[in-house]
Amino acid sequence: MGRENLIYFGVIIALVIAVAAPFVASSNPDGLESAFFGVFGAKEVQGSDLDEEAAGAAEEQVQEVTGNTFSFASPFPDYSIEGMEKAGEALVIVIGTLLVLAIAFGLGRVLSRSE
Repeated sequence: MGRENLIYFGVIIALVIAVAAPFVASSNPDGLESAFFGVFGAKEVQGSDLDEEAAGAAEEQVQEVTGNTFSFASPFPDYSIEGMEKAGEALVIVIGTLLVLAIAFGLGRVLSRSE
C-alpha cells in the first residue's frame, strides 16, 4: 500500500468513526461537567437528571470564588445541530474531523516546504 493510499485509508477510517460515534456513545457520559454538578449536589453521579436551580447556584458559587465569568457562544453547542438529533451529532463530528485533518495537512505542507 502506497503512502497516498494509506492517507486516504486513514481519512476514511476517521470519517467512519466520526459517523458511528454518536450512535454508539453513551447518552449519559460521566465526564467533567457531570462530576462538577455531582460535587455540588445538582446531579447524581450516575444518571441524567440535573437540578437546574442547583446547577445555576453551583456555577454562581464558582464564579464568586474564582472571579471567572468567562463564557462563549459555541457554534455547535453539545456537539450537535439543533433539531437534527443523532444525524446532527454525526455531521458536527464529521465537520470537526475534516477541519482537524485540513489543519494538519496544511501545517504539514507549510512546515515541509520551509525545510
